[in-house]
Amino acid sequence: MFRNLVFFLIPLLVPILILGSLSILITQHYVKEDINQKNMRLLMQTRDNLELILNEIDTLTLTFQTSNSIAVRLKEILNTQTFTYDQTTALDLLSNFASAPAYARPYIDSIYVYYNNPFNKSLTSTEGLVTLDKFYDRGWYDSYLKGNTADSWLEQRSINRYGIQNKRVVSVYRKLYTAGSSKASGIIVLNILPEYIENMLGELVSKEQSVIIANNSLQVLFQTKMPDGSSEQFDLQKIISSSDQVSSVRMGNQTFTLTHLQSGIQKLHYISLIPQGVLYQIPIQLSQITIALLIISLLIGVAITYWFTRKNYNNLKNIVTIIKSVEQGKPLPVAPVKVIDEYGYILQNIIKAFIEQSFLKVQLSERSYRLRYMEMLALQSQINPHFLYNTLEIIYWKTVAISGRPNEASTMIEHLGDILKYALSSPQNKMVILQKELQHTQIYVEIQKIRYKDKFEVIWEVEGNLQRYFVPKLLLQPLIENSIYHGVREKPGKCCIKVSIRRLPSMISIHVIDNGVGMSSERLHEVISLMARDDFTNQGTTVESAKDISGNIGLYNTNKRLVLSYGELFKLRIVSKPGWGTSVQIRIPIDVSF
Repeated sequence: MFRNLVFFLIPLLVPILILGSLSILITQHYVKEDINQKNMRLLMQTRDNLELILNEIDTLTLTFQTSNSIAVRLKEILNTQTFTYDQTTALDLLSNFASAPAYARPYIDSIYVYYNNPFNKSLTSTEGLVTLDKFYDRGWYDSYLKGNTADSWLEQRSINRYGIQNKRVVSVYRKLYTAGSSKASGIIVLNILPEYIENMLGELVSKEQSVIIANNSLQVLFQTKMPDGSSEQFDLQKIISSSDQVSSVRMGNQTFTLTHLQSGIQKLHYISLIPQGVLYQIPIQLSQITIALLIISLLIGVAITYWFTRKNYNNLKNIVTIIKSVEQGKPLPVAPVKVIDEYGYILQNIIKAFIEQSFLKVQLSERSYRLRYMEMLALQSQINPHFLYNTLEIIYWKTVAISGRPNEASTMIEHLGDILKYALSSPQNKMVILQKELQHTQIYVEIQKIRYKDKFEVIWEVEGNLQRYFVPKLLLQPLIENSIYHGVREKPGKCCIKVSIRRLPSMISIHVIDNGVGMSSERLHEVISLMARDDFTNQGTTVESAKDISGNIGLYNTNKRLVLSYGELFKLRIVSKPGWGTSVQIRIPIDVSF
């Protein structure tokens, strides 16, 4: 049960776990990249919009500093206690220059223009020309007197107008210089309403996100509503000094993703703050789905495992029962007709194996009998050939004596004697080395060349390391004889016989190929059918079939020897085509010995 549980659950749970983990990691990676890019684009858009607003100070500087006539007129008015008509007219014009942007821009609260003067007077967009000692807003002047070394800076402060209105503003300071002087001679103050900027930012960000804009002194200038759980103050100094644009910060019981962008012009810091739970909502949902699938898969796997284990137990019990029935000599049950699983297949084959066991024993006995029968025939056939071999020896010497030297007749007799001696040296089914078999086959070829007046040529292709292997005796001669009698002899002109011997991974492959007349597919089928016969008795055969058998006795004997020695898989393979020739293949397993 435990083994089957592991067998089923591992293939079931591992893919879900891997796919779920990869989905979470990949989704989290791309969500993180996408959110970081969106946050950075948001901060860049916020920076561009804010800098467009802050550029209003540049226009005012061009008006009250670069224009010499306006700057000179304003300085005259600020340094005079009583005004002429022209100065009064000029003051009205200058007041319009200061108040026009404040009235035209909804985000501008007020504008102050101040040049150093002994009477501490300043031009404002709200009250016109005022004396600072009696003006309700003097905080900007105190900041100017502190001697800030920067030419331009921003700070957030409050304006208490007439003691009843406390208004929060962000003041943008820009020092004014007189031509040819490096010391500031005045200042322009642009008071911006932070509510306008914060409302604009609130439309750009989601409800869970907050944007903070701080100056280089770590003072928060603009800030949208902070997310829930982020009431704690985070370390602005640590964020500003960090080189990472994206980082994580822990506030309260939540972790936030913080994106930081710095502006080089006003030296402002733009910070985006969003809870990571909002960013990774999709990966979290994927994690929950993966866990749910794992639990469901576990329950399904346990149920399937229990069913499968119980089924296997019953099947194995049936197999054990059949084996015990055989041991006790009881009748075997009927084999299942239809196989639906591996146990049905095993049951069917067990019953089949017991039924066929006696038949296999009979086949093995028959094969052994046939081998012994062929050995007996080979031994009996040696009686007359021994007499023939001795007679050929006498004829050979008589022929040499008559002619006084060796001739074709004596050569043929000598070769024929060598072949007979080789054939009679031991029973036919004994093994010889391939080199010896090739030598005596070449002697046979020389006899046939003399007989047919060089009508054919034999090409030998033998791998050098194969001649030490053993092959059945008199294996090649019947094949070459078949090529000569049935292929080469009947074709006009000179022909070729090729003997190719190669080594395959576990066997030796021998091809005897000729370019003789070849055979039609019908004739080839007849020859293969004749070789498949069990014996050469004439029972049930016609005169024509008997002639066919006697004409192919060499192929039949060779094929039968191979089948009896190595089995049906190693029988002769014949391929032939009319006009092209015939190819006969023999395969001999290397690891089989006699």
